[in-house]
Amino acid sequence: MDKQTPFNFDTYDLKEELDRLRGKVKKPNILIAGATGSGKSSVVNHVFGRDLTKVAAGEPVTRGIHQFMSDEIAIVLYDSEGYEIGSARQQAYADEVIGFVERAQTKGAAEQIHLVWYVINASMKRVTPLDRALIKQLNEATSVAVLLTQIDQVDVDELAALRQELVDVVPKEAVFQVSVADELLHDPELRAHLDWERLVTWSVEQLDHSLQEGLLMEIHAESEAMLKLKRKKANRIISGYVASAGTAAAVPLPFADAIALTPIQVTMSVHLFRYWGVKRTTIC
Repeated sequence: MDKQTPFNFDTYDLKEELDRLRGKVKKPNILIAGATGSGKSSVVNHVFGRDLTKVAAGEPVTRGIHQFMSDEIAIVLYDSEGYEIGSARQQAYADEVIGFVERAQTKGAAEQIHLVWYVINASMKRVTPLDRALIKQLNEATSVAVLLTQIDQVDVDELAALRQELVDVVPKEAVFQVSVADELLHDPELRAHLDWERLVTWSVEQLDHSLQEGLLMEIHAESEAMLKLKRKKANRIISGYVASAGTAAAVPLPFADAIALTPIQVTMSVHLFRYWGVKRTTIC
């Protein structure tokens, strides 16, 4: 049996290990769709805590859909340009989005659209026939969440009416009411009417386990509920390394524990640094 080489911190390349772990993360593909002015950018910025379209390189994949991806981001975002309600482009937009998703779903798992966040501006006080038709078709191809934004601009009855218009289009548990208005976000009683945490939880549950880590890595944990969700995945990461350590420790060699366990412990630590968004410059 070959002699195992002791772990050497002096020659350990942290950047290389971070790059290796980054490459192992499977990225969920998320399409965000809806009419122009529906609040798509506000949704992305709030959920992820930053404007991913400025962090990642954008590349058009169709006339109106851009792909945003980067080695520094653990998801791939597809952003649709939207459409003006009442414009001649409405049907072209629908055909473009449906065609893009349907083509993607015929490809390998890594290229498929895993989630769609369809955004509707609640202050418009209507769900258009195009919205209904598009959501229904998309829901046949992949998991679709409908986000009713700017709910601070409507009353309870108007919001209920909007939700009623969606009952035969998408499951009620996939409809979320949200807002980025400060008065709702920072008032505990009013925030209880927002579904940001429920949206993230639902979205994670729709993904294969191999894709959940990527989404959770990018989530902006602004609340205890989000921290709890991120901790749950972190505990699973730790459990995986504990299982590996248990196997390594069973090797019947003198001093084998130190030789085998140290690299596992270091890799776990770096993995958790990466998961929680700790920068390399911070831990070097």
